[in-house]
Amino acid sequence: MSTKVFTMIGVVVLLAIALLYPLGAHKDYKSLSSQLTSAQIMHNPQRPLPSFSLIDQNSQKFNNDSLKDKWSLLLFIYTHCPDVCPTELANMAMLKAHLESQNSAVIPNIVAITFDPLRDTPEVLKTYVTHFDKTFVGVSGDMQQIDQLVKSLGAYYERVVYDDEGKSVTLKKHEPLPEDAIDKGYIINHTARIYLISPDGQVLAGFPTPHKVNDMAGDIKLLTQTFEE
Repeated sequence: MSTKVFTMIGVVVLLAIALLYPLGAHKDYKSLSSQLTSAQIMHNPQRPLPSFSLIDQNSQKFNNDSLKDKWSLLLFIYTHCPDVCPTELANMAMLKAHLESQNSAVIPNIVAITFDPLRDTPEVLKTYVTHFDKTFVGVSGDMQQIDQLVKSLGAYYERVVYDDEGKSVTLKKHEPLPEDAIDKGYIINHTARIYLISPDGQVLAGFPTPHKVNDMAGDIKLLTQTFEE
């Protein structure tokens, strides 16, 4: 998929998010929004994350409670991604190192949920995400459970397979993979927004691309301080 098309999709996603996640009434997020460099407020206590149950890289249950009592940065990835996903995980490793070097009061956990649980088993994810940082958490599980999170966060993906002549074919939403898809290989086009999850287990803000470490670090400081006031 071309960059232009994905840019158009990004604009649509941003408009949808604005409707789904209006500014929270009990915090001065409107004033805060003008101070943010890259983050966009998504907080809406009237639209909490849906209940979900997945499994982490150690084959332990990962659900809504797993996001509570801590700050987290959540992103969607897949391990066969040729460029975007490894770049984003490398950025998250640099962000974590930057926050640590600044002795930041809040250093969010990094949670990477796969778009591709068929190939990204817990074992595969563990090897992949911990290559970037040993504390990163990879999450897999049921595709329907993942899809509801993708939808609730305004993310987007599409799977591209190859026919017998080697031509790429974009599958329709929820269309099953062909039986020979793993043998032939397939890719997943997707958005790359990163989500800041607050200690109450709800989305507070989103970081669209590009993800610049210094900008994200500054916004995380502002967001977490305002939330905890």
